[in-house]
Amino acid sequence: MANLPLSRIRVLDFTLIWAGPHAVMMLGDLGAEIIRVESTNHHITNTRGFVAKPTKDLVKRLGYLGSLYADLDPKDQPWNRHAMFNSMGRNKKSMTVDMTTTEGRDILYDLIRISDVLVENNAVGMLARFGLGYEDVRRLNPALIYMSMPIFGLAGPYKDYLGFGVNGDAITGVLWQRGYPGQDIPSAGVGNYMDAASGVTASYAVMTALFERDRTGKGQFVEFCQLEHLVTQIGGPIMDAAMNKRALGSTGNRDPIRAPQGFYPCQGHDRWIAISVGPDAEWAALCLAIAQPALEHDPRFADPFLRHANHDALDTVISAWSRTLDARRAMEHLQRHGVPAGMAAQDPDVLEDPQLAAREFFHQKHHAATGTYRFPGHFYKMSATPPRFDTPPPLLGEHNAYVYRDLLGKDDAAIRHLVERGHIGTAYTENMK
Repeated sequence: MANLPLSRIRVLDFTLIWAGPHAVMMLGDLGAEIIRVESTNHHITNTRGFVAKPTKDLVKRLGYLGSLYADLDPKDQPWNRHAMFNSMGRNKKSMTVDMTTTEGRDILYDLIRISDVLVENNAVGMLARFGLGYEDVRRLNPALIYMSMPIFGLAGPYKDYLGFGVNGDAITGVLWQRGYPGQDIPSAGVGNYMDAASGVTASYAVMTALFERDRTGKGQFVEFCQLEHLVTQIGGPIMDAAMNKRALGSTGNRDPIRAPQGFYPCQGHDRWIAISVGPDAEWAALCLAIAQPALEHDPRFADPFLRHANHDALDTVISAWSRTLDARRAMEHLQRHGVPAGMAAQDPDVLEDPQLAAREFFHQKHHAATGTYRFPGHFYKMSATPPRFDTPPPLLGEHNAYVYRDLLGKDDAAIRHLVERGHIGTAYTENMK
């Protein structure tokens, strides 16, 4: 850990849901010490499962959200058993404090004085209401990097609006592009793409601010507007609207240029393969792969534009071929012929994917509350300073002793007092709903 790029950096993590925890996780991968600020009796239950103390019956009624508990069972520590938290909890420490009290805020002020970065993606102004806004803490630590991740930004008519990833996907136009022609918005489904995209880039923004601090010695406030970030990722359609005054609309699985492109049915229930063909060489390879060599010279498909115009006819031919094959086998067969193709993997397929296995992407770790499982790893490799996966996701309050004793120098009497006052704990109290 000592030789990693961020090994000297301490990050206070006030994040929740997906975008913020993902950003902080990436900082931890590069060596930063991540201290999650949590509570046993007031806030941030949604990060660890949306419901503080669900029963097994409630888990069943919650549907997909309930299914994210390990073994489909919340047991006696549901806050430690939820997949959303555990998927982004590696390399983090957890401490608890009641920041609604003056004593709790003083504890956090002491932590802020010895930290380098604070990251939060709560509702706008939430931390400021507890005396933890940037203007409050910069006086304690002028070198602090303070990252806030409002969905709509801190200025403008939407600045006080609340939202999640689906709201950002909608207002940026992403949902319309993901939908199917002739169908309404709900056909696009919910992807929350904004969260995944924001997490990666927000970590980059923090590291840029740290680089600047190394140069000047000064901290700064970083406003990461998730709405604006997502708009930059759909630049083609946005610029088309600006320059040509037109809307791309819903394209479904098709592409404005490449044809044929789409998902095609394979053997089994709800099994599919994605195929995308562009230049004539790929078209010729597809015709050979599906044993239809005469199609290559069919006048209806003589060039990409004609293939696009006669896409429905191509879909019928390709579907008749793909239905006879297992999805993975179809993908491998097409790839051997030089045709861009990928099976539509279901979650269990990903865990058994031979490519990911060969690259040792998954890390098997033991977690005290859930058992031994494979966790997703890192999507980049570095020859000199490879990112780490040292510790599994932390239990609630697992590192209270480290934070209060080692970092803040509290003695036994002070620790007992803080336990009695509800700051230090490892389980949610009855106040949590």
